[in-house]
Amino acid sequence: MIDPGKLDRRITLQSASVSADGFGQSVRTYGTLATVWAMVEYRGVPKEGDETDKLTSVNKVRFTIRYRSDVNATTKISWDSKSYEIEGVSLEGRERYLILDTILRD
Repeated sequence: MIDPGKLDRRITLQSASVSADGFGQSVRTYGTLATVWAMVEYRGVPKEGDETDKLTSVNKVRFTIRYRSDVNATTKISWDSKSYEIEGVSLEGRERYLILDTILRD
């Protein structure tokens, strides 16, 4: 069981929307879905990764928030002036909490 008092960080959930640009190409943009309280746990140490021939710093962070039905893997999280992509969403305690495993790429 998660102690609700540990939800002590404010994060912003951002939802994706897709629209067409001037050339007819699909463009994904993000807008604010909600600002919620979360518990933040660092899940790994930063490391250097080599994707598409560039070096990037990778951090894994787990956010725990109260259950919301509108959060999924396309949702992004903004916290501490950084953007996190959701890798996995799991339920905790009969839809009381959502556990969001995320990754940060600089």
